Order: sequence, then structure tokens, then C-alpha cells
Amino acid sequence: MDQQKLRLMFTGGGSGGPTTPLLGLAETLKDHEEYSMEFLFLGTSRGPERRMVEEFGMPYQAIPAGKLRRYWDWKNLSDPFLVLAGFFYGIFYLLKFRPQIIISAGSFASVPVAWASMILRVPHLILQMDVRPGLANRLMKPCSNAAAFYFESTLNTFSGIQKREVVGPVVRSNILNSDPKRAEAEWGLDPEKPLLTVTGGGQGAGQLNRLVELWLPVWLQNWQVVHLTGKGHTGENKVHPDYHSLEFVEHGMGDLLARSDLVITRAGMGILGELSVLAKDALVIPMAGTHQEINMDALVKKDSVFQADPDLFKEPIDENWKQFFNNFKPGPMGEKLHQVWSGPGNQALSAMVLSCIDKNLRN
Repeated sequence: MDQQKLRLMFTGGGSGGPTTPLLGLAETLKDHEEYSMEFLFLGTSRGPERRMVEEFGMPYQAIPAGKLRRYWDWKNLSDPFLVLAGFFYGIFYLLKFRPQIIISAGSFASVPVAWASMILRVPHLILQMDVRPGLANRLMKPCSNAAAFYFESTLNTFSGIQKREVVGPVVRSNILNSDPKRAEAEWGLDPEKPLLTVTGGGQGAGQLNRLVELWLPVWLQNWQVVHLTGKGHTGENKVHPDYHSLEFVEHGMGDLLARSDLVITRAGMGILGELSVLAKDALVIPMAGTHQEINMDALVKKDSVFQADPDLFKEPIDENWKQFFNNFKPGPMGEKLHQVWSGPGNQALSAMVLSCIDKNLRN
């Protein structure tokens, strides 16, 4: 059977958070039997998304990206020109690649491309992962034909968009096909000992690294620890068979999370969505004063994650938290996080994308 050829453009970046679900969606779409997919990703020149996309095997083009801030910064004088340049780059690549749809998951690199899509009447879909929409997605809302959400409470904030659906977390195939045994072999983990993984994301998190410094002697009494420090950061100078310090995991992150009994993490919906799919217990430490606090609050209300408090960072260490780690039993909280959504959202989002394309082709 001849396959229909489709061209899809993805935009985003600046961090791995909005990039990972877009690549997960691309993996799902690529396996569709009826279509032959051609992809192009537009992102920033210096963000981690470039390496991620090129390793995936998707063509990548960097475009100018200016941040639109709601506070004073000297860059506010120059960034509007970068946004304008990004708009013309968007026009150029839309005319050159001629996609049937553009899919964005936030990021200021996406905004000028979305504006260009409205001028050229190319369908645009937003993936809104966080509870509170960021400024980039709000700026793209007037340009968008469809929006997918992780949280039903966010639906009404995009009321002007006709096609809106709640989907589960969109994840990479390395999450869907993860194997804890591979992680044990890769990092020499003890299959009989519980694993605590600490990760601040690809950029790292100084607060979480300091937490490891404070708690590591206690943790190593009962746990083996994998500490993802972030690129350019080092872990504790401690030689111990149960302590593994890595800047980041390039391959095998799904296996590592699948092997973990507890994950200490930020409250980005990329990692929390992955932990939900894997039904893993999460102790959440959001970035203060950001949308992550709202993500955490939404999941705490569903009693599906553990919430850090200031006592966790006290010296000497807090006795209640010490008992929490020493007596921890994995499973129940992770199962509650798993039940927040009905499962991965890859197929549902894939169906939305194809529906938007089909509607546009018929018009």
C-alpha cells in the first residue's frame, strides 16, 4: 500500500523539557503505517535541544530567539529584534519545507514561527504541559488551531481554540520500553538494594546538588544513590560502591527511572510525566517562584507526589525526614501518580495531529 507523505514541523527548545515530548510524538507518528513522515525541528542555536534532535536523526535548523520578559532587563532592548528575525526565519522555513502542521510545546523560539504560521495559514498545535500556561504559549494561542493539555483545569484558559483535548504524558520510547535490568548492568547496581535517583534535569540544579551533599551519608546507610548533577557540575567527592555521580544520562534514562524506587526531582512536567507512566514515587522540589510550584500543588492535591519542605534542607538533618528515608516503602504513591492520567498520551496526541492535517487537506 502506498503511504501518503506528510511533512511536520516541530518548534521549541531552550531546555530538554519541551523537546522530549515532541520527540516522543515524532517516534509515535513515524511508526504510523498509512503515512511516510518527514520532520523538521526549528530551535535555538545554543540550547540542549539541538543535540537531542540531531541524535534522534531529525533535521534541525537554528533560528533567532528573543525572550519576551515582563520585567526590566537590558536585553529587552535587543530581543524584540531577535523575535522579528525569528519571524522572518519562520516564514522562510515554512515556505521552503511546506509542512502540513506545526507542533509546539512552549519556548520563545516557537512564538515567531507560530505567528508566521498564521500569516501562511499553516495549522498550528500547542502542547500545554504545565498547569499554568507560560507566556510563550499564551502568545501563540491566537495562532493555534488545536491544543492538547496534561491538566483538564487548563482547558478553559485556551477557550478561543476550537479543538482542545486532555491527553496523558507524551514520552519517549525509552520510557515505554524501559528495562530496570539494563540499568543494573549499565551502572553496576545491586539488584537487592533500593535505588534513590536525584536529578535536576539536563541543566542540573544547585539546590538538589547541595541536598545530596547534606544527606548522602544518611542515604548510603540504606540506599544506593544515582546523582545526576547537570552538565558542568560535579558530585560529591566520595568513593563508595553505592554512590554513582553522573553529569547526565545520554542513553538509558528510561532504564534508570524504571529501576529507581524513589526519584528526587524538580516539578517539570516532562520528568513527572515520565514518572507517572512508570508509576514511580517522586519527592518533588520545585523551582521557587515558577510554574513548577503550581504543577506540584496540583499533584499534591491528588496525593500523588511527596512534597519537600524547608526542614529537608536544615542542618543538622531533620529527624522526621531521616525516618522518611530510612523507613521508605516504594509503590503506593507512584501508583497514585500513575492513576492521575489514564496512560501515555502519545497515541491521543498523534490522533489530534493527524485529524488537524486531514481537516486542513479537506478544506
